[in-house]
Amino acid sequence: MSKLYSLVAVIVLMTGCSYKNEAIELSSYKTQYIGQTTQDMSTASLSSVTDIREDKTSIGYVEANGQVTTKLYSYVNFADRYRDGLARVLKVAKFNLVNNPTDANTKIDVKIKDIQLIYNDTNKFDENLKGKIIVELTLTKADKVNVLTFTQKQGIWIKPSYTSKDVEPLLDALFTDSINDIVSKLANK
Repeated sequence: MSKLYSLVAVIVLMTGCSYKNEAIELSSYKTQYIGQTTQDMSTASLSSVTDIREDKTSIGYVEANGQVTTKLYSYVNFADRYRDGLARVLKVAKFNLVNNPTDANTKIDVKIKDIQLIYNDTNKFDENLKGKIIVELTLTKADKVNVLTFTQKQGIWIKPSYTSKDVEPLLDALFTDSINDIVSKLANK
């Protein structure tokens, strides 16, 4: 009987301490823009937002001693979430959004090129969670095309993590900062 209790205790201990790799979510965008607003009430059309990453579910990994131990994944449609957040912030920055690109002064096309989160499980006391989002923005204004690349990087320290859900706040912050950076740049043009 004591062997049975020992076996149950070991199983409970192992499952309680193992890394829980769940799909990572991105919360709906909460408008937090405090940057510049456009002064000329520009009309803009958010023509497309596409996620051009090869693997749209992979968003990073957990690393321990230089080895990848767990891949981080998500089933979120990042293009839709990015479009929603960008549209909200463009309105806050006083852009007049129109649906028809021919009615707009500026046509905006967005490509999400990379999303990567890396949690270093062995780096307990320094920055152990790093994230990066790379977005390419194509602006068409009066037959002039500008292609801009925005890279948002952040790193933070989090307490030792045993679940992939612990990286969600950094993912939300990366998206918020990326969107705010883009709109701020557009308001200055």
